Parts: sequence; structure tokens; C-alpha cells
Amino acid sequence: MKIEKQMLTDWQFAVGDTMDCLENGHTVQVPHTWNIEEGTEEYWGIGWYRKELEVPEAWLAGCVRLYFHSVYHDAVVYVNGEKAGEHKNSGYTPFTVDITKYLKAGSNIVTVSADNRFSPDMLPVNRSFDWANDGGIIRPVELWVTGKAYIKTMTVTSRPVITTKEERQDEGLGIFGIEAEIGQPEQMENLQLEWQIAEGCDDTEKVIREGWMENGTTRITTGNMILENIHYWHFDAPVLYTVTVTLKKQGEILDQKEKVVGFRDFHIQGRRFFLNGEPVRVCGTEWMPGSDPTYGAAESKEQLEKMLRCLKGTNCVFTRFHWQQDDWVFDWCDRHGMLVQEEVPFWGKEPEKAGEQQLRIFKQQIAEMVENHRHHPSIIAWGVGNELDGLCDETIQYIKDAIAYAHIIDSEREASYVTNRIYENPAKDGTTDGDFMMINDYIGTWHGDLDQYKEWNQVVKMNPDKPMVPSEFGLCEPAFAGGDTRRNEIFLEKMTCYRKYPNIAGTIYFCLNDYRTQMGEEGEGKLRQRVHGSTDLCGNPKPSYHTVARECAPVILEKEGTKVKVTCRDNLPCYTVKGYQLVAVNGEKREQISIPTLLPGMSWTTEVSEETAVQIVRANGEIVTQK
Repeated sequence: MKIEKQMLTDWQFAVGDTMDCLENGHTVQVPHTWNIEEGTEEYWGIGWYRKELEVPEAWLAGCVRLYFHSVYHDAVVYVNGEKAGEHKNSGYTPFTVDITKYLKAGSNIVTVSADNRFSPDMLPVNRSFDWANDGGIIRPVELWVTGKAYIKTMTVTSRPVITTKEERQDEGLGIFGIEAEIGQPEQMENLQLEWQIAEGCDDTEKVIREGWMENGTTRITTGNMILENIHYWHFDAPVLYTVTVTLKKQGEILDQKEKVVGFRDFHIQGRRFFLNGEPVRVCGTEWMPGSDPTYGAAESKEQLEKMLRCLKGTNCVFTRFHWQQDDWVFDWCDRHGMLVQEEVPFWGKEPEKAGEQQLRIFKQQIAEMVENHRHHPSIIAWGVGNELDGLCDETIQYIKDAIAYAHIIDSEREASYVTNRIYENPAKDGTTDGDFMMINDYIGTWHGDLDQYKEWNQVVKMNPDKPMVPSEFGLCEPAFAGGDTRRNEIFLEKMTCYRKYPNIAGTIYFCLNDYRTQMGEEGEGKLRQRVHGSTDLCGNPKPSYHTVARECAPVILEKEGTKVKVTCRDNLPCYTVKGYQLVAVNGEKREQISIPTLLPGMSWTTEVSEETAVQIVRANGEIVTQK
């Protein structure tokens, strides 16, 4: 049979306690949230979606599934009035519902309920979290039609073989393997899985190895193999590979899946981060998605890309997400070079003591995160919580258990907890149980008038061999006065401090944008927000945006008359500059000059005409800085 994939975009929608409300519904485009629409901006309840689905007779001989990228927060799926599946306790992770047995040839009705009521029994808990509570089918819905047997999961191993010590390695051997789990085990006989790996993605692929496997059990694996001449993924040179598997039975294609992967090694040794053999110190910014009031959490790909480009424009190569993002966001991070910590949305001091309920939901969410996102080279760590009571013994035990579980299901990535209480007890705080310490630093604002250097001296003294990341720092208006001028000053003050501590392996400034939130101090309805960003809600830059971009650049650019000097920073950020270009623009004349590889602290000079403007460009073509 012919395999098919369709995007299901137009749905009937209404809010109400029962699906009968759909009789008075109207057409919306999915992705969709009701919390940006007049009359329902602060509606916390149930929204209903209905879609008519025309089913050919041939589909009934195969398997028909709905793939929801996410429904916020709890979802129930009905087909022709019968409950076909549900997804609860996780409003930002994808799920699949097999609807085959509920279908008939001809017209069928799919109905979905989305419930965004606050609850003490979910993550995030009640109303303790600081972002918008946008309900609905907030991300795309796909219809998958396959054979009776299909590829349920596909796990790709792609690891470089690092042979250098304390220097960047860009190519060499790669460890590669595929494991596929087959759905519908009663259909297992005579299955064959063809596979290939190609260098490149987005229609640039060049096949480098291919093969096939026959099934013996519900899991089909190639075993690990060694590939030669593999180019390694780096945030400055994000080389990617496309892995395709095709499931066949007696020559007929039953299903096909594709994953884009990269070969990269990120690990911690002592108090340092290592990327592909090189110790690195990296800087970045956090973006709060769902903030443009035109879209809310139901952002289009175009809007997501606009904000991601805005984020990367701050020279961000290291970021975190407070809650799980769509697969497409991480695709973009893979392609454009960004290190990411993806987090379970457990935020705030509610409940006061984290326990078994929170750990149970954490395990569900982290399992879904790993299953769907483990192939992304951009993701280097999982986050288990943010700003909990990390000095409470019960919560510390939750943090330890959550980090241990994250390591069990994904042994190749780090795991951490983000604290805002480290200064109260630097030896006990729960962030010390992570692979690295994530510290929200609001000395001078939320933390009061503490001595910045005294507090950091104490944190480092109590944790001398642990890498640290100031994971938030900035200014929130109107809670604190000074506007963007003070925000700019705080950023420079903090960076000056952080550059003095070798234990600080990275920084994440908060925040890129003013952001929508259901608990903010400014505005009402869909415009309720926190004024915390270096851009407005829609990504329009404030002056501090340009300061962040300059200070997070890996090089310092100086131009005096005809002389141009480029210096590779040796503090924060700090890593080898390789494959960079100097672009000289004089009227319509544009010249590219290759910059030699610069190790931290090294400089390079050249000459241009006095009226020439110059840019420094990364190996992936992105502008770093300009004069």
C-alpha cells in the first residue's frame, strides 16, 4: 500500500465543558490557542476541536495514526464518538494515537479536547510557573498512513572517536548504528529494513553507507559500526547527516522514517566543558517562546525562525528552554549551531516538598523527551527543575533521583538542576547534585544587595571541581527600576565578574525578549508580560541587545584607520576560532579574507582602505561582529 503523511490544519473549535459546544464552533487553523483570542484570553478550561476525515478503503488494510506535536495541557482523542486515546501530565511533548480500529471507509469525525486548567497534580504545578498558560492544539497534527507493521521508534547512534587532547578535532572516525522497534508484532514475518546514511540534509545529501537487515524480533538493529572520514558537528561548523530507514515486506514499502544527526562529543571533565576534544567556555541567551501576542504558544515555523535568528544574533551558542519545544526548533538549532539544555517544566516552590508525584510525572516527561529528541546533536543536557526549594531535603532527594533516572535512559547526556538559592548554602543546594551547576544570579535585584564577588568566592570555594553556569541574570521591570539602561549595566557588571572565575564554563543571559506570562506585572490578557528582555515581545531590539551580541562574540574586532585587528577572547567566551572570514565592504565592492585559525588569546591583523566597513563571519556564514 502507499504510505502517506498529511498535515491536519483546519478544525472546528469551541470552548465548553462538553463536546456539544462544537455545534456553535468556528473554523481555526492548527496550531491554535484560544488564549490570544478576544473573550478567551484568560480562559482556563476545556477547548474542543473537530475534524472531518475522509478515509479511503485502502487505508483500512494498514495502520492509521495521528501524531500530535503537542496539545496543552491534557488531551483526549475521540474517533466517531469513541475514545481512541489520551495524553496527560505533559502539555509540551508529542504523542501518537492509533485510530485504525475506530475508522470506517468514507467520512469520519475526529474530536480532541484540550484542558488547560491549573492542577496540583501536574507539571508545571498549579499557577507557579512564569510563562503563558496557552491552551489548545498548540503545535501541528500529522496523519500517518502505513502498512500494518510500521517503525514505532528509531534510535540512531552517532558518536565521534576523539583522539586529541585539549584541542578541537573536526573529523575522524565515527561510531554509527541503528535500532528500530517494529509496531504490530503480529505482522513480523518476512520484514526487511533497508537503511542508509548520507552526509548533508535539506536536499544536499550524499550517501556514504547503506545496507539492510531482516527481523528476528520486534527490534531490528545494525549493531555499531565504524565509519571513516566523518565530519564532526560543532556550533561553528554544524555538519549533519541524514539517516533513512525503510521497512519492507516482500518488496512492498510499509513505512519509512528519517532522522538528521550529528557526530559530536560533549562531556564534562573536572570544572570544564569539552566539545570534540577542546575545553570551551560558551555564552548565550535564553528566549521565552510564545510571546508574540499574534501567535501565543501556537507559533508558525516562520515566527519561530524569526525569533531563533534573533536569538542567534546575540552570538548565542548556548541556551536553555524552561519547557519542551517542538522537534522543529531543535532541527533549527542543529542546523545553525547551538548547544541546548531542554528542561522538564517544573518551576517554583509548589509543592514545597517535591515527592513521588512529581518524580512520576518527571519520568514520563523525560522518557518522551529522550525518545523524540535524543538524535539532536544540539541537545547536550536535560534539566530536571528550575527554582524549586533546593535546600529542602525531600526536594534534594527528588533532584538526585531525577538526575539518576535521566542518566539511566540517556547515558550520553548531562543532567542538571537550576537553582536560585545557592547563596544561602553553597554546599547543600540541590544544584550541586547535577553534572554541572546552574545558578540563577539576581544579586542586585531579586537576591537583594549581596556582595557579588564575596558570594561567588564562597560558591567556588565550596564546589572547586564543579563547572558552573550563571543560567539567568538580568533586570525585570517594573519590579526593579532603571529600564534598558540599567539592564545594559547589569549585563556588563555580571560578565566582568564571571570572567574572573575559571569554574564558570558558560553563561546564559535572561532574557532575549519581554515575554507573555500568566503571572506578570505588566499588561492584561494576552499582553500580560514581564519586561525582562533585550527585545520587546515581537523581537524588536532594545539597545542592550547589541551589548549582549558584542560581549558574547568570541572575537574582539578593532579598526583604526586602515588597520584591522581581530583577537580571540581568552575568558568568556573562550574557544578556537576556525574557518572565520573577514568581509570587507566598500561601496559595491565586497571582499572575503580568510582569518587563520586563532587559539584563545591570539590576534591577527590585516589592512583595508580607511573607508571600508568590516564584518567577522563564522564558518557557518553568520555575522559575529562588525565595524
